[in-house]
Amino acid sequence: MERRLPTGLTPLDEILGGGFRYGAVSLIYGEASTGKTTLAITTLTRHLETDPWAKAYYIDSDNKLSTNRLTQITQDPQVLERLLIWRSMNFPEQGRTIESLPDLLPNGNIPVVVDSITGPYRLEAGNSAKTFRANKELNRQLGFLSETAKTKDSAILITGQVHSILDRDPPEVEPVAHRLLGYWSDTILKLETTSIQGVRQAILEKPGEERRSCRFKLGEAGIEEA
Repeated sequence: MERRLPTGLTPLDEILGGGFRYGAVSLIYGEASTGKTTLAITTLTRHLETDPWAKAYYIDSDNKLSTNRLTQITQDPQVLERLLIWRSMNFPEQGRTIESLPDLLPNGNIPVVVDSITGPYRLEAGNSAKTFRANKELNRQLGFLSETAKTKDSAILITGQVHSILDRDPPEVEPVAHRLLGYWSDTILKLETTSIQGVRQAILEKPGEERRSCRFKLGEAGIEEA
């Protein structure tokens, strides 16, 4: 059986087949305030609370991780001693941090979050020449993460920002650098707002031919059943 990293939310774990896969890269994307960071933090902290020997790594590329929110979600503050957090100040530094992962990861059972993989990338893109170089570097980083997930049997979660597709009716959103993210991601989970305040919808876009979805609530303790 494939090992899975549960989110701690039963409906979401069901559509994920038990959680995020070890040995694979999983993409969580959506518009601002849809719960990408909250889902990532909840998944890591529940893992640390379940296994007293577990560790987890968090690369805060957007420099938006709130310490207050982290301690609010964590039911046992002592588990944070086993959560290693990096803050990448720019796109090249994000790459160097990602390159250091294989030396820090023993084989198996250590999840990694990169939040968000496309935050620094967007600052690098511009004209065609800059965008080409940024795409080349992002492709290298994603390939490195994919290889690290496989060789170290790690569950690697990446979050992604979105941009609007205005020529569609109604307008839709897709991940920034969607072709690269779609190619390297084994699992793709889209988060959306709903008409109910505080309630979000998670849609499994990959793998599977049929999209499966569930709803969840953003609460003080992280993600909760809606």
